[in-house]
Amino acid sequence: MDENYREALTEVFDVINNSEQDIKNKIPKTLFEFLKNNVKKDYIVNIDYHDNNWDKKIKQDTKEILALIYRDYLVTPQEREQLLKEEAEEERKIEQELREKYNPDNIFKNKEKYEKQEELNLVVKEEKVWYKKFINKIISFFKRKIKKNER
Repeated sequence: MDENYREALTEVFDVINNSEQDIKNKIPKTLFEFLKNNVKKDYIVNIDYHDNNWDKKIKQDTKEILALIYRDYLVTPQEREQLLKEEAEEERKIEQELREKYNPDNIFKNKEKYEKQEELNLVVKEEKVWYKKFINKIISFFKRKIKKNER
């Protein structure tokens, strides 16, 4: 297994261990055991849960794994269905954009348009990540639960 991925699993394991008991109870034992067995033993997790911005210091892979755990185990069936619909809609939009951009029928028709667009693309743009909103929602969920647990 990739070392970066194992480090992310170690961070996920730490976040879950610092969450409230009701969150821990919702996570299947098999997943918990998988995390426990695949952590990187020599990786020291340095998450300060008292810091409101602790989520900025964890790996992107950690955020994505936490998002999947949240979606699959921590929400109600209705919320899960809604999240899946939102994900599918975002993926559909991205596919549509790619289809329009790389449609072989239109590439040669609009050659000038694409040449101008390539010139504009030289300007650095922030990467559009469809799941950022979703991940931020999940991180805020874990932040609330960890703060409650500290009291």
